[in-house]
Amino acid sequence: MEIRKGKLLHEGKTKRLYPTNDPELFILHFKDVLALSQVKKKTTVKGKGTINNAISSLIFQFLESYHIPTHFVKVLKPEEMLVKRMEIMPITGIVWNFATKSLNRRFGAAKGLPLTYPIVELYAKNEKLKNPMITIDHACAFGYGTLEEMQDIDRMIRKTNAVLKSFFERRELELVDLKLEFGRADATIFLADEISMDTCHLYDIQNEEARSRILLPDEAEDMTKIYELLKDRICG
Repeated sequence: MEIRKGKLLHEGKTKRLYPTNDPELFILHFKDVLALSQVKKKTTVKGKGTINNAISSLIFQFLESYHIPTHFVKVLKPEEMLVKRMEIMPITGIVWNFATKSLNRRFGAAKGLPLTYPIVELYAKNEKLKNPMITIDHACAFGYGTLEEMQDIDRMIRKTNAVLKSFFERRELELVDLKLEFGRADATIFLADEISMDTCHLYDIQNEEARSRILLPDEAEDMTKIYELLKDRICG
């Protein structure tokens, strides 16, 4: 069946979501716009949507090969992927492999400290409450997920982190931190949204002495080159 795009269903900061003529499938369109967390004002980066779609598609397929379920179905266009329709859970998972900004501020950890054990944090997706950090107990008590679902999410976060650390190391990159979103369909938890330079930070092993991030959000004028460099390193 030929997939046809319906009217815009939802537009976020960096992506658009469309229904299709198949009730079980959506189209995720990646925009050429930087996330607001990266810059102080809306900034367009030519080709960013295509690059993030390529990286996310590759990573989702790689994770599927390790039996980590994702919402990815296939690439439709350079800037669009076809994804499974599912209920998005109101939870964000973040895993830290190095102590950076937020950990430095909250816990006084040394800047850039490699963590001997990854730290997993859960956050409620509620902008009015400034996305508060929660525990599995909060998630279960407030109805965000069942205990079994939350345990599945915790295992999925840790497995995804381990798999992607190895994936990036083979490309001479170190995974600093990673943000993950989740959905449920047919009693299964899936990784959703995207896994790209908008949802993780990397160190360049080739520049180990400086241990500097390749992606520098405060240098928007160089963003196109930075995204292209990362695509070549990750997808090449």
